[in-house]
Formats: sequence, structure tokens, C-alpha cells
Amino acid sequence: MAMTGAAFAQGYVNWAPNSPDVTFETNSLVYSPLFGGGNAPAYINGAVAAAGLTATTASGFYYELLTQAYSGSPSTDTTVWDGTWTGAAGIGGLNMTGVNGTGLPTHAGWVTAGTVNGASGASVQVNWASGITQSVVLVGWSANLGSSWVTVSNILGQLSVGNQAPLLAADPSGTQAFFGETTIGSINPTAAAPGDTIFYSSSAPLATGNPIFSLNTQLYLLPVPEPATMALAGLGGLGLLLFRRRRQ
Repeated sequence: MAMTGAAFAQGYVNWAPNSPDVTFETNSLVYSPLFGGGNAPAYINGAVAAAGLTATTASGFYYELLTQAYSGSPSTDTTVWDGTWTGAAGIGGLNMTGVNGTGLPTHAGWVTAGTVNGASGASVQVNWASGITQSVVLVGWSANLGSSWVTVSNILGQLSVGNQAPLLAADPSGTQAFFGETTIGSINPTAAAPGDTIFYSSSAPLATGNPIFSLNTQLYLLPVPEPATMALAGLGGLGLLLFRRRRQ
């Protein structure tokens, strides 16, 4: 009976992932400011570095809605890999592939309309009840980082403490891994469908929270050592080893 009651306590939100209120661009001009920032190489795989709407290649990018306990004011925690953010059950794990170019050719950066929790449509049931507010953020990343948030968050967590090995394993070239996140909003589910929208073309709060409004969300290039830097580091290590042997 307790489980039945918990199920009925779950609330509803209006997912509406085909919203023009959240768009994405890849940006190879600079490294992600979440991991130090700085100018990126002028050329990426022989092409001039640039920023522009994400490509419409199927499974080229993944997106997931994350939630965090609401503290009474809008969250400022952008380190979404820190363990306090989780994929929203009912929505989380959706990992929508690609972006929407079909029928909307002038808005190639729109997130793909997907099947949520086994059923298409904008209204979805989430695992927290009406009356409880959660912070929400939509994250996006290039497919070479992995197809699940668990995998990607582990790479980002390691990168945040200076361990670039997992990122290099995913992106050996060091020029093709992108990650970004929207502005942070909040949502209080309604007790019945369809629920209020998570995305809305206004930064003004609604009765059920602050919707996400994030045009041209940047998926920045993630920083890894350039091949020349890695080679110099290797030579430096070799020189130190030879020096030690000579002294012995």
C-alpha cells in the first residue's frame, strides 16, 4: 500500500523538448570555462575553429535533464558532476540522440523531440510530488564521451581534479569532446497532467518555479593536453630519468 501511495504522490511536468527556448551550439574556439577556459587551437582537425548550431547527425550528441534538491533559492551549482545532481527519473536516462533538423531547418540546434519513459508527448510523470520544488538543468555532450550521464559525469569529475586520462581515452585527439549546460531553473510539479513547462521563453518566474530559458547554450571543447605539450612532458620525464642514472 505504501508503494501505491508513493506512486500516486508523483507529480507531472510538461517536458516539451521541442521548445525553441533552449538551443545548443558547439564551440571549438575556447575551452570550457567550467574547466579553466582559455583559447582553443585555431584549427580543429584541419578546419578553422568556430561556434555554430549543433549538427543534426543522429546520435552525435546526447542530452539529459538533471535535478537537485531545492534550497529555497535558484541553484548556482554549475559543477553538475559533483554528485548532488541526478538524472530525473521519468525524464532522466532519456539521453535524447541528435538534434532536431527535420521540419525545422532554420533551428537546427533545437533538442530532438523524444520518447519519454516509453510514451511520446510533452506531459511526463516524475519521481517527486506536487508541492516539492527541484532545481533543474539540461546538459548536453558529444557522443564520444559516452551514452549515459553516469559515464560522462565520471569523466567530468576526474577532469575537475586534474585527471585527464578518462577524457583522453574517450577523445584521443583532444579536439572532439564537447560538454555544456543550460541555465539552471526550478520546477514544482502539478498533481495532475499535463503539468507546467520546464522550458519557457522568459526568465520571469512562474507560479510553479523558474523555467529554463537558454538560447545558444554552448557545448564547449573540453581541455586535454596538446600533442606537443604531451611530447615535451614525455621528453622532460625521460631527461630527468637519464639525469638520475648519470648521478648514480
